[in-house]
Amino acid sequence: MARAGGITNAVNVGIAVQADWENREFISSISLNVRRLFDFLVQFESTTKSKLASLNEKLDLLERRLEMLEVQVGTAASNPSLFNS
Repeated sequence: MARAGGITNAVNVGIAVQADWENREFISSISLNVRRLFDFLVQFESTTKSKLASLNEKLDLLERRLEMLEVQVGTAASNPSLFNS
């Protein structure tokens, strides 16, 4: 009878070891996916900052051009004789 208990104990240990491996595999999978998500977010941040900086430069240029056009229109409106040649 002691022999049957030893087999049962060995089976229980085997089941526990299998469950432990499954848990470790699950945790490893979660960790890998968290790392992938983190890498994606870092890359997304970098790309977004770069695109926003480029867009900001374009907006600055457009603002300067608009200011220049406003000055030209203001000059033309206050001095129409410049255009009546």
